[in-house]
Amino acid sequence: MGDLPRVTEVLRAVGLGPDFSAVPAATLEHARQRGTALHAAIEWHHEGTLDPDSLHPEVRAGFGAYLSFLAATKHEPIASEVEVIHPIWRYVGHPDRVGWIGSERVLLDWKYTAALDVLSVRLQVAAYRMAWNAMHPDQLILRSFALHLKQDGTYRLQDVTDPAANQIFLAALVVYREIQARA
Repeated sequence: MGDLPRVTEVLRAVGLGPDFSAVPAATLEHARQRGTALHAAIEWHHEGTLDPDSLHPEVRAGFGAYLSFLAATKHEPIASEVEVIHPIWRYVGHPDRVGWIGSERVLLDWKYTAALDVLSVRLQVAAYRMAWNAMHPDQLILRSFALHLKQDGTYRLQDVTDPAANQIFLAALVVYREIQARA
C-alpha cells in the first residue's frame, strides 16, 4: 500500500522520531544493517528456518538476548512482521511481533540500539496497536512492549503502553497530512 504513510515516516516527518542527525552516515548504515539482520534472524527463528551458526557475531549477541527473553517470559508468537493498516486513519505499519506473554496478548517491538528513545517507541507501538485492534476487534491488544536487545547479550523488556500516545500519534498524522498537502 504505497499510498498510505508508514508509521515511522509520519513520526520522522513531524519531528517525533529518533534524532540521528549527529550520527555519522556510515555508523548509522552499519547499525541499520545489523538491526535488519537481527530482525530477520528472529523472524526465521519464529518460522523454524534459522541456522543459528550462520549468524554474524554482531547479530549473535542480540539474538542471544532474544533467546533469554523467550526463556524468561515463555513468550509465544502469534505473528511476526505482520502488516497492519488502520481502516479509518489510513496508515500502515509493521509491528515486529504480536504474541502471548502469559495469558496476555501483547505487541512487541525489537530495538537493537545503544540507547532506547522511549518517546518515539511509545508513539510507534501505539500506532501499531491501534491499527491491529481496528483490524482485529476480537483479538485486542491492551499492552505494548519495547524489547531492548543489548549488544552485551542482555535485554530489557519495557512496558511502553501509554493511552496518551494514541492521541499524540493521531495528532502527528493530521500534521503530517497537512505538510504533505502543502508540498
